[in-house]
Amino acid sequence: MNYFKTLKFFTGGMAEMILLSSCHTGGHLPVLTGEKYKAMYKGQSEDIQNFYGAISAMDEQIGRLRDFLKETGIKDNTVLFFTSDNGPEGKKRGGRTQGSTKGLRGRKRSLYEGGIREPGLMIWPAVIKKHRTTDIPFSTLDYYPTILDILGFTMPDQPEPIDGISMLPFIRGKMKKRPVPIGFESKKQVAFMNNRYKIYSPDQGQHYELYDIVNDPKETTDIAAQHPGIVKKMAEELARWRASCKRSLAGEDYK
Repeated sequence: MNYFKTLKFFTGGMAEMILLSSCHTGGHLPVLTGEKYKAMYKGQSEDIQNFYGAISAMDEQIGRLRDFLKETGIKDNTVLFFTSDNGPEGKKRGGRTQGSTKGLRGRKRSLYEGGIREPGLMIWPAVIKKHRTTDIPFSTLDYYPTILDILGFTMPDQPEPIDGISMLPFIRGKMKKRPVPIGFESKKQVAFMNNRYKIYSPDQGQHYELYDIVNDPKETTDIAAQHPGIVKKMAEELARWRASCKRSLAGEDYK
């Protein structure tokens, strides 16, 4: 949903509760923007003007949304999540694919950290009073249970299991580490990560690499041979998670 439609959605009638997902495509290929935004980067190459111009256009539209929330008096009790769904496009930084991983391995479509680790923002002025950061790994899988927890709502006939966790305990200062790992699967790649370790396989789990993502976030050193017990345990957990996903895909979790 673009931001014109987003604001029209809000002004169409304010309900007691509103849930809105707005996905901006400005940074996606072919990465094009208007002359107004290209002019902000005068003197740069055409590629850079379009790339950063598209980001500036997105920033402007997010600003419009936040101004609207303030003007209508609902800013303080509105929760905003902002993140990306994957790492930057392209095999390397250049041309219209200017996104940076800050040295993390891999990019979009990879399950190395450069393809899946994204900055995330959560804004909730009524509850989150001060700026803070965390190294606890969270996922977009966590949005759904977090929203339900904030509302104090239990979904009738909720299929189980739910992969994500509520972030509300963290917001309230009661979570020091993630209680369950995060799983990933994309084509032949699979990965599974907890608060410190991550296993990665390029071949559906036939072979695993192990990384200490706290001390080696750029995944430069595979330590699987030194820690076979960790690999075995995490691989077993990953297998159970994948089996659960297959059951859900087959409709077996739904009543």
